[in-house]
Amino acid sequence: MAAVSRRNFVTAGAVLAGSLSSVATGARHMAHAAGAGGFMAASNDSDPAHAGPPSKKAPGIQNICALCEVTGGGEKVYGIAVEYDVNIDPGSLRPDTYIASVFPAAKGFIAGMPQEPDKNRTTATPQRRAITALYTADAPSLRPDRKNVPGRYVIAEFNHDADLSLPTTDSDKVTLVQNRSLRTVAGATYAASPTVWDNTGRHGNNVVIRGVDDWEQSHWWWDDSRSAWLEYSIYLPKSFLEKGGENKSYPLVLAVTHSGTSPDGTCAQTLTEQCIASIWSLPEEQARHECVVITPRYERTTMNDYWEHTFDVENTYKLVQSLLTNTWNYGNPNRDDRRDKILKIDPKRVYCTGWSMGAMTSLWLMARHPETFAAGLIIAGQQRPADMLPLAHQKILIITGSEDDKATPWNEKCVPLWEQVGGKVVRPKEYLDPALIFPIDRQEKLTNQIKHYLAQNGNITFLTFQGVDHMGSARKFFHIQAARDWLLEQAKT
Repeated sequence: MAAVSRRNFVTAGAVLAGSLSSVATGARHMAHAAGAGGFMAASNDSDPAHAGPPSKKAPGIQNICALCEVTGGGEKVYGIAVEYDVNIDPGSLRPDTYIASVFPAAKGFIAGMPQEPDKNRTTATPQRRAITALYTADAPSLRPDRKNVPGRYVIAEFNHDADLSLPTTDSDKVTLVQNRSLRTVAGATYAASPTVWDNTGRHGNNVVIRGVDDWEQSHWWWDDSRSAWLEYSIYLPKSFLEKGGENKSYPLVLAVTHSGTSPDGTCAQTLTEQCIASIWSLPEEQARHECVVITPRYERTTMNDYWEHTFDVENTYKLVQSLLTNTWNYGNPNRDDRRDKILKIDPKRVYCTGWSMGAMTSLWLMARHPETFAAGLIIAGQQRPADMLPLAHQKILIITGSEDDKATPWNEKCVPLWEQVGGKVVRPKEYLDPALIFPIDRQEKLTNQIKHYLAQNGNITFLTFQGVDHMGSARKFFHIQAARDWLLEQAKT
């Protein structure tokens, strides 16, 4: 199915209406070869992890699926899931069992940029990708421990970039050849074959995106009295989907993306072309701080460099208000785990974050509605200083790069104004080192530095990293664990 936005929904009409809510947990990203990069939202019938035995009768490989993850640099292919008709013996796997390749993205594709070409409309030849781990699994997904689990999937995993800010060069089209024989658990031998398998299908490419496929896309907030509406995607926590989950109240993160996903972007692109929203739904992040996450998809730039904004800014606040009424029950009606469940939001734990236009929107919302938000994480955004005085007594962490010639100087102009009205601003003179961000499992030094500044109990903490420009801030700063932890640890009194 081609990706659907508000713009083309009018012409697509009701034919597509039934497809919009068909997102499946851990299921396929349908990057349609003829269109764009939308993925299907939560539905039982499209989930390869729960689809039962494959329908094909011939033994051996049934299909393959690209395994992806969204990073600061965009969506990257980190492996291929090879589906067989029966369980595979892991003892028969060898390092050269498969030859795997990934098609480079189309020329001119840069994740998150406006009017970019469809990355899957590539004319490049597939490039060999070294396989660094092979293991069996019961679902088409990467395993952090890379241990064998009984199942009919073999996971061929690639190397992961240590620096997650490196821009992606991948499409999500992959190929695979079974280069050596292997055995089933029952003892049958599946011989090597020259057949080249790819992940293209009738409805698009078979892709699983870790932490992203759990989202529901293409929801709409609306106000009939004003003929206003806003398209958004939502992540529902795992515990909410369990029995009794509707009895629990959840923190809410409003993650506003950038102008590169408006006006020509889709709901899928707000989740896959930067990690601004999707990083909060990664399994390890939810294990640390379980929360609901919403991200709007705008038809236009909401904030420009003249400090002007569209009605979608206030509509975004109306969306947050609607969730705070604790009446939201629009979870996918095709799923028993969310049908008719009423979502409850903790009013003391509502957060705002964003980058660039999204950070500008977040600043504006927090200044206009200080009673709503417990804290904000502002990445490379700025506003007119005179409009930002209400922020002086709120909890805000601002992070910019020294080479960002808009966000850094404009926020510095705000500092004396905040201080004049009684705000406490922590603004260290020294710049932080961006080399301390990656790899993400070695951020101890950076974490200690950031915690040192946050411990000074400023209303506003304003940090800048040496040598980082505006685009680099999106690619790097959302991966700072201490910043994400700080945001979700705040609560209104």
